[in-house]
Amino acid sequence: MRHRRAGRKLGITASHRKAMLANMVTSLFARERIETTVPKAKEARRLAERLITFARRGNAAAAAGAAEKKLAARRHVARTVHDSEVLRKLFDEIAPRYVDRPGGYTRIMRLGKPRVGDAASTALLELLKKDEEGRKKKKTPRKTYHKVETPAAPAARETTPKPVEAAPEGVVEAPAAAAAPAAEAHAPKPKAPKAEAAHPEKKKAHKAEGEKKAKPKAAEKPKGKKE
Repeated sequence: MRHRRAGRKLGITASHRKAMLANMVTSLFARERIETTVPKAKEARRLAERLITFARRGNAAAAAGAAEKKLAARRHVARTVHDSEVLRKLFDEIAPRYVDRPGGYTRIMRLGKPRVGDAASTALLELLKKDEEGRKKKKTPRKTYHKVETPAAPAARETTPKPVEAAPEGVVEAPAAAAAPAAEAHAPKPKAPKAEAAHPEKKKAHKAEGEKKAKPKAAEKPKGKKE
């Protein structure tokens, strides 16, 4: 697992990788454009942008009256950029170009053609100009969900009770008379008693017969001589 191991090894040793990236960054500051493979360009871009940021801080500190901070930043960058002319160009020309830009000083452009020999993908690593805008990421619109309004449930209709007409004298009201048999029909029916409880005498008769059928055991004869 590669936890806390940022960067690419590029298939070479640490000392070789450090020297190669230093040479690439120096050439980038001198010519402002180099051609290399895509993985190497991504690694060189990280180092180049850090050095430009150090140069910006040193110039800002010198403008504020702290000349010793600019000297410290110059010595820090000189550990990677060994050419004095390129170092001067970085602090005097390149760093002031990006005073108002908060990062993103370089750009990688893929060439789309393989390198001769090993067919590696190639790209151009270049510095942006003063007023040139870098490549912006495409912003994908967020998904919007439209709320669907569900129709309300229909309201229950209010029914007005019909007025009951008074029955004439001497006539029994039909609804009251019909209610009695209806109530009897819906009344719970009594449960029938079990068969054993309904015929207790029959059960006792069966027991008596069973006792009669049981034959008594024959008396055992005493053991002795045969007659």
